[in-house]
Amino acid sequence: MKNKVIYKLIIVTYLFGFTLQSCAQDKKNQKIDINQMEKEIIQKEFGHYFRLKYEHQNCSYEILINDVPLVTFYGLGERSTGAGINQYMLKPGKQEITIRMYPKKIEDTKFKDKLDSTSYVKLLLTKSKSGSPKWTWSKEGQEEGKDVKVFSYQTPKLEEDVPFAEFKIPFEASKDEITWEIKGWNDSQTLTNSETLKKEVFDFYRNFQKVIEDQNQNAYMNLLKTSLFEEASSWSWSSKNFIKEGLEEMYQKPIPKQKFLFPINEQTAELKFYGNGKVVTLVSKDPRSFGYSPLVAKGEKSNFPIAYTFYLHKPKGSDKLEIIR
Repeated sequence: MKNKVIYKLIIVTYLFGFTLQSCAQDKKNQKIDINQMEKEIIQKEFGHYFRLKYEHQNCSYEILINDVPLVTFYGLGERSTGAGINQYMLKPGKQEITIRMYPKKIEDTKFKDKLDSTSYVKLLLTKSKSGSPKWTWSKEGQEEGKDVKVFSYQTPKLEEDVPFAEFKIPFEASKDEITWEIKGWNDSQTLTNSETLKKEVFDFYRNFQKVIEDQNQNAYMNLLKTSLFEEASSWSWSSKNFIKEGLEEMYQKPIPKQKFLFPINEQTAELKFYGNGKVVTLVSKDPRSFGYSPLVAKGEKSNFPIAYTFYLHKPKGSDKLEIIR
């Protein structure tokens, strides 16, 4: 399990994914109590791990789980990969996957005008059970840890060229499969697209940039702890080990020195809303990094750019933006 924890928490990906929350300086520098987090987290006897595999052709796309992005792709070429989705499934019951398709990128700063009949996104959702030995065999005779197909889906052939297409795929997950319940963005405030909110979000991004530039390890850890706690909760059969191993590994890895490539300003970035209006992020309008986070950095010992993506919300009763994913 350790490799998966580190993949999620290093949060260094080629043009998608970082999470952070803004807080006071004294809290930033406070070292996280790993033992206390282990005590607070709820661990269950068993649960399921859900994984979504995806591939595409002749398009850019977003894939959202319950209206929060799992992956965004505005790059060149085609690819096939996958990711776990447990932390986006907040409780048992109805879940929804949304596919949003946009025209394909054809040069570093140029996109096609429209999608066409060859454009598609293909999905395969699988689940595997983990936990108590008594759940080793399911009623279908499947072994513990073995992938079981939930469904496969391919977007229908487009009958005409269009600049955008959206498809929604609902599915159910039972209490035996989702043995956790996490807050996520369920009770968050509905956000208003205003100058006040815009300033808060841009300030948040500038604050994050400073945390990375200062290489403030304790601040970094505190900014990530809520995200880690909810993800660990969604690994309900091994939550305590997830917390312990994840935090210990993060403490052992210093923040690498990085140079940010583009300035954060309102001319080259804009707000984008998710989570039924309860989640907000910044996306770039610059053709060089269009659709991704405007916070793009390059490490001293790396030739690859790194984009840091925040999904922010305001919890019920709070006036502060905080990380949600």
